[in-house]
Amino acid sequence: MAIIITYDIPSKHVEFKKAMFKLGYEDQIPGTINCEVIYFPNTTLYHATKSAEAAREDAKITCKGLTVKLERCISTEWTNWAAICGEPFK
Repeated sequence: MAIIITYDIPSKHVEFKKAMFKLGYEDQIPGTINCEVIYFPNTTLYHATKSAEAAREDAKITCKGLTVKLERCISTEWTNWAAICGEPFK
């Protein structure tokens, strides 16, 4: 089952994302008829096969390894969604 995870950390944003990308997370996915690509908000990631619980644990372990506090985190199944396509981050 696919999930999205959203999180808040006080620092090391680039390092966190790079570490999560190595675990198979993405910050964009192929779009639908209206969007060629769907770009997620800055602190949201997607994984095609993780459970919500596994994603939360990945975030906790990644933050521990980076010695940064995971201030907030919600992960949930990616179902019944609607999006605004967004633009790539610069």
